[in-house]
Amino acid sequence: MKLSLKEFREKFINDLLEIHWRHWTALGVASHVRPERYWIVDLEAITTSTLLIGLCDKRLLSASLEWLIKNGEWMNLSRLKRIGKVFMKPFPGSNELLLSPEVLKLTANTLRKFGQNGLAIKRFDSLESNETRVKEYESFFNKFQMRGIVTEPQIQQPSLIQLLLRNVFGTGARVEVFIYLLTNDSGNSNSIAKDVFYDQKNIYRILEKWTKAEVVTKIAGKRVGEYSLKRKNEWLRVLGLKENPGYLNWVRTLLMLNQLAKALSTPPWSDDEYLISSFFRDILNEVKSIGRSLNILVPEPASFSGSQYFAPFAMALLNILEKLRGHKK
Repeated sequence: MKLSLKEFREKFINDLLEIHWRHWTALGVASHVRPERYWIVDLEAITTSTLLIGLCDKRLLSASLEWLIKNGEWMNLSRLKRIGKVFMKPFPGSNELLLSPEVLKLTANTLRKFGQNGLAIKRFDSLESNETRVKEYESFFNKFQMRGIVTEPQIQQPSLIQLLLRNVFGTGARVEVFIYLLTNDSGNSNSIAKDVFYDQKNIYRILEKWTKAEVVTKIAGKRVGEYSLKRKNEWLRVLGLKENPGYLNWVRTLLMLNQLAKALSTPPWSDDEYLISSFFRDILNEVKSIGRSLNILVPEPASFSGSQYFAPFAMALLNILEKLRGHKK
């Protein structure tokens, strides 16, 4: 059966919202959705993404705000700002920012209003945006009320290893560096910094200190300059893990998915299979990269002309979403 643009849009948005609900449920939000138990939850990434997709499900946005008000001490503010800037770029094909600084300011004001002073986002105060939905966000934040739907995160769950390690190392960069090295074979300071969104010099200092402490080892030969975590199986046992939890670069994944959600909700892309197929071509490399990490083959556009590319690419995207919300590698 041929997949229509309308059917794809509805399923894509619903699946994307379910992924967000699964992550927040794992973090301690009460819901009817199964909590994420496979993929490692990235708090700063899911927070930023929820601000973007939240108007599609205001219960989700409200739940995330309540969690942040109760548990803001878990957040790394400098990393949140870095990730926020990644999302604060013009939407492809327009001058409108994907995430506007005004939304971040409204979020910060709401958190301050309810007593969470640690997440003030003053750095964005001077920025401007062409975001047309700010008034809708403003109305939402003005009506926001606590509903008592947040419980303490169960940080022993593999998906919450980020929070567990923040109890051990604090909320600094060491946590993301450790997770990267635990779930990947190796990495250098530059590749790790790009993946975890921290300053490269800071990552290098951490890796050098851990080398002296014999926590990591420098790799010689062709991979000189890379570092590998020593005694990885012992670390897994200490952390109560039978195997590595599922690692994914959620910032880049959620950025791509939100760009697509924006296109699917914005004329003229939202009503034209030819134009959305052209948009698919624009985001092809990023989708292919994510597809490779999930063992999903993304079709090449050379085999399809015009709007013929819509159906096969749309199915690949739905397969990606299926794996992201279904525990499976």
